[in-house]
Amino acid sequence: MKLLNKFGFTSARESTSQSRRKFLRNLARAGMLLPLAGSMLGQRVFAQSGSAQRVLFLYYPNGVVPYNWLPQQGPGSISGSQELSFGLGPLTPWHNRMIVLQNLTLDIGSGAGAHYNDMRGILTGNNQISRESASIDHLIAEQLGSEGVLSLGVRTGSRSDIMISKPRGYASDTRPIPNNDPADAAQKLAVGIAGGGTTDNGDKQAYYEAILNDFGSLADVTLENARRDKLTLHENALKRLRDLAGNQVGECSFNTNVMSDPYYNSSSQLTPTEWQMFPHLARAQVDNIVGAFSCGLHRVATLQLSKGDENGNLVNYSYDECWEMAQRAISQGIQHSSDSGTVGSISRWYNEFASHSASHRPGDVPHTAQVRWYHALLAYTLQQLDNKGLLDDTLVVMFSEVGDGSKHGGAAGAVTLAGGAGGALQMGRIINCGDGVNNGQRIYGTHQLFGDVARYLGVSGVMEGPWSGGVV
Repeated sequence: MKLLNKFGFTSARESTSQSRRKFLRNLARAGMLLPLAGSMLGQRVFAQSGSAQRVLFLYYPNGVVPYNWLPQQGPGSISGSQELSFGLGPLTPWHNRMIVLQNLTLDIGSGAGAHYNDMRGILTGNNQISRESASIDHLIAEQLGSEGVLSLGVRTGSRSDIMISKPRGYASDTRPIPNNDPADAAQKLAVGIAGGGTTDNGDKQAYYEAILNDFGSLADVTLENARRDKLTLHENALKRLRDLAGNQVGECSFNTNVMSDPYYNSSSQLTPTEWQMFPHLARAQVDNIVGAFSCGLHRVATLQLSKGDENGNLVNYSYDECWEMAQRAISQGIQHSSDSGTVGSISRWYNEFASHSASHRPGDVPHTAQVRWYHALLAYTLQQLDNKGLLDDTLVVMFSEVGDGSKHGGAAGAVTLAGGAGGALQMGRIINCGDGVNNGQRIYGTHQLFGDVARYLGVSGVMEGPWSGGVV
């Protein structure tokens, strides 16, 4: 009962038509109704809403090899029968749920092309923004509600000046470190589910029953078929909420038995066994984010996967999954440019050329394999969202801090937008955003894209920063 009173609800015995409307309104404001109904009914109801319900900003380091990442068919609709490219290959089954932004300019402010400047600036639009300004993820979260940004990381290191997400009240060089421990993140999120207790569930069920009685009174009202179908869907959502009010919702569970990572800020060389942890840690953090979305605990999340300019320490891409992708690149005769020779066989590597330095060696396959692996992780993310019925009203924005990893600079930005926006965003296409040449032709940049993302989240205008829109 205390929980209901907290949100301004009366008891079920005092309920009137007016108080029931207030009840629903307050549930929505509290973030309790739509996230639960969305997770249970999936995309059928909320795909008609015309806006996304949640967004994930997904960062990967060191850019791409453009020739192996750029879609082969060029701007326009994405063909379902053709693999997009070697780097984008794992996303082929999701071709109709994604937008590839070819050569989007990465707007980061002065000093572009230096990894740390770019990391600070990629979500702020300016790597020197003031203490009282915030990155786009926090600006969106501020206008959506009080949940804030779920900020997670995988081996980001301990330098607070190279974290991509920035809340208010922090200088650009003293940003909070995201939670790098999947087990700890899962435990804290699980507390968010259980924190309300179960003493109020009887009252919740009584409210749902009272509201359903109102639906029953509409049974004999003459309605056009479309409105009757919509009413039926909402009635079914309420029935599910009523039935689940007294139980732990199955969608809202977290695996707290995943591995912890004591090496996220290690200053010494890690072993091959410790490098092998990286894929498992990354997927565990994705699972935490999808769980938080499904439970309605957060609507905005940021996942920072390592950092640019990292050599052979926190992340070494010689783990089995990436090594197998390197072998695939060799077997397919992957080239780094149209006129280059194919790459020959290589020996198993455990050195700096399996990390940041690989991005400066486009003639080798390690960086090409890294890029493919990160996009395989995006495919995993989309699958997990789809499993929960959240894909069509979730936006995932995948980006790096530089474009062409060997040349730095932001003109050849490799950015992918995936998911949907409640049916309002046309997916399955490639948009040309420039010529990919530093100081060359710019058509669109992240200043505009992130303004679009805010708009598709229902944020009509971001009051701070250069976010405009117009790309999608």
